[in-house]
Amino acid sequence: KRSVRKTGLCNIRKRRRAANLNHYATDMFTSLVDSRWRYILLIYSLSFVSTWFLFALLWWVIAYAHGDLDTSPYKSSGEPCVTLVDDLLSAFLFSLETQYTTGYGTRSPTDECPEAVFLLCVQGIFGMLHQSVMVGVVFAKLSRPKGRCQAIMFSEKAVICLRDGNLCLMFRLADERKSHVIDCKIHAWILQHRVSPEGEVLVNYQKKLNISVDDAGSEIFLLWPVTVVHRIDYRSPLYDLSAMDLFHSKFEIVVSLVCTAEATGQTAEARCSYTPNEILWGHRFKTLITREGDGVQVDYSQFDKTVSVDTALCSSRQLNSWSQCNSPLTPSKKFPFFNIHSDSPKIKIDIADEV
Repeated sequence: KRSVRKTGLCNIRKRRRAANLNHYATDMFTSLVDSRWRYILLIYSLSFVSTWFLFALLWWVIAYAHGDLDTSPYKSSGEPCVTLVDDLLSAFLFSLETQYTTGYGTRSPTDECPEAVFLLCVQGIFGMLHQSVMVGVVFAKLSRPKGRCQAIMFSEKAVICLRDGNLCLMFRLADERKSHVIDCKIHAWILQHRVSPEGEVLVNYQKKLNISVDDAGSEIFLLWPVTVVHRIDYRSPLYDLSAMDLFHSKFEIVVSLVCTAEATGQTAEARCSYTPNEILWGHRFKTLITREGDGVQVDYSQFDKTVSVDTALCSSRQLNSWSQCNSPLTPSKKFPFFNIHSDSPKIKIDIADEV
């Protein structure tokens, strides 16, 4: 099973210890922002109603202690702490009006009770702080660059073919939005099980892949779709991988693009992964960029399309050894696993179809 889905979501289930819940409680703001919208809206509503009710109880206690709730005919005619607050419901309405500064003009505190004036100040300050925090959570949730990454596309398949005489693993990357992303940096790792010399099984052992776009390295100028290339040389973990080995291999290549959204200035990350059954050996991507007039035309309908090409079925190590023994190569001295002549039998392996 893959660790990262094609959508970029991590396919990981975490079993948390009870003690770890304290970490979420101490960083409540981040926990709220990471929550689903339905939970945020529920907490948003309940937090306001609960604070209104809490202060309503305090106003009711003040009114009760002052005798404002006395309905007997012998009730003193003194001025109440809060006018027209004679039960819990009216105290709740006054609490709501105070915290929201509605000010209908009917219920209002008086200078009869100093404790009422103090509570009015406390609720006013608390109401502003509470509303600021909740608005900040909603704003942070709305402004997260998570949606911006949905416009960044990775090709459905990766390919392995020859480029500049070397076997290369390639995949495509594009941004569909008109507003560009800047400061783009792409990284790739290969995840596979490994057994150490001591017999320890290392699950999802990570190794960095050297990738580049043309001669720009891992920093991308993403104006149009680009092809990201990993050259399979002696430093690559795929150096001994042949076409038949790919069919039986179990690994995952995880790709991460970190960029800055031009419109908001926030950092965004888009992820994707490729498993062996999503790698086409002996294919390359179709051309989708053409010059038209004084501009460039991009045909996104060709983004995922590939064509089969003559490619060695051996590993990059074997290909390099053969090249060194027969340098310089001529068409008649090509590696025997090349499909060159049109009248010779073609051997093409599509790992996706086999699986």
